[in-house]
Amino acid sequence: MTDFKGSGYYRANAVLSPKSSKSKHPELENASERLGVTLGRKWRVVLSLLIALHVLAVTAEPFRFFSRSSRGTSPVADPGRELLAPYVEFAYLSHGYFFFAPEPGPSHLIECRFQDVQGQQLSLRYPDRHAQWPRLLYHRHFMLTENLHQIWAPPVDLRVFGEDEALGRQWRADRKRYEKVRDSMTNHVAVTFAAEKVELDRVEHRLPSGEEVLERDPPLKLDDPSLYLVLPDSELPEARMPPVAGPESNDSQRGKSGQ
Repeated sequence: MTDFKGSGYYRANAVLSPKSSKSKHPELENASERLGVTLGRKWRVVLSLLIALHVLAVTAEPFRFFSRSSRGTSPVADPGRELLAPYVEFAYLSHGYFFFAPEPGPSHLIECRFQDVQGQQLSLRYPDRHAQWPRLLYHRHFMLTENLHQIWAPPVDLRVFGEDEALGRQWRADRKRYEKVRDSMTNHVAVTFAAEKVELDRVEHRLPSGEEVLERDPPLKLDDPSLYLVLPDSELPEARMPPVAGPESNDSQRGKSGQ
């Protein structure tokens, strides 16, 4: 027979066995009772409710997002999200869960052109993972440029709104908001680099298609210059402006259709 008394297996079981722990390590006998903290029933209930509330707040936003459709958000998800809104907003649990989706869309950057105090023409692109470090700083710049793209309102001829005054007021408010955010960015760059005038362009960085990566030789890289597109910030040509039908034109269309 094999003698296990001199083996590591025997020594380990001897130390871990209840009998040996009482004889060799009596100080460990009631370690759990001495180190543990016993909570009363009242505190356990309170902590359980707080944990459940936090879990609900964490799941409320993605549940409402994934249950929405072209008709709006789900009436099942809205009440809980609205009830937990103060805590969700305070803890910043309402960020976009679709950001790193299986099919992410293009990213949006800004490019600033200016002349420094020495007369050199400079161009900076934000965000820049080589210039903004650590990674969290790059991510903060990325959120700023994405937000600028989200709130962008194109400049249009006011005639496009026709007699819809409410739509015109909404556009003015949206455009004013965009211009304030854009100007705050250009002013910051001007102060940082002592530049008199800063021009800002929005840039879209699209992802290459599967054919561009798999079938091209050599494959198209993610940072290829052809994937960057400067987005315009100018009025549409008059020929492309969609007319807004007023009440009179709608009546005339009904009359033609009735004939």
